[in-house]
Amino acid sequence: MQNCATRSDRLLELILFSLRDRGALCALVLAAYRVELTSLLDRVSSGSIGDDDDDREVAPQARGDRAGGSPARARAEGRRTEARISEEDAFLIYDLAGCIAEAAGAARLPVVRRDALALREKAAEVHAGGERAERDMFAAGLRVIDRILDAARAQPSPRSEPASKDLN
Repeated sequence: MQNCATRSDRLLELILFSLRDRGALCALVLAAYRVELTSLLDRVSSGSIGDDDDDREVAPQARGDRAGGSPARARAEGRRTEARISEEDAFLIYDLAGCIAEAAGAARLPVVRRDALALREKAAEVHAGGERAERDMFAAGLRVIDRILDAARAQPSPRSEPASKDLN
């Protein structure tokens, strides 16, 4: 019977440890999401995704067709340019923004949660809104990254506990 009590005490210690350091655990999860979001936005903005879309814009110009051309020319002529982000990438950003919003809710960070939900909304609008919506989504993504960094800076530094209190 004593062995059972020892195990349940360790389980209780683990639960109490998790509850006590909930903010630190949530900050760790948010930091991982921040890195993932940064990487995803960088990859998408660099044009490594959607290279086929660039071919679509250049080919008509090479034929002398005025319907094609660069996005700058399309803006100058008053035409709406389509977003270069693939639907799959927009969905990845949408999904990641939802995960960030959930983690921020668990960490009780309403500003981060609000901005993550705004990013999710912007990602959903990318294909309907064209290049303007794409820029808005990138701006919202950068705002989420900044908010996560601000929240991490605002947290108190982790306290060091004696090695005897570590959970093995």
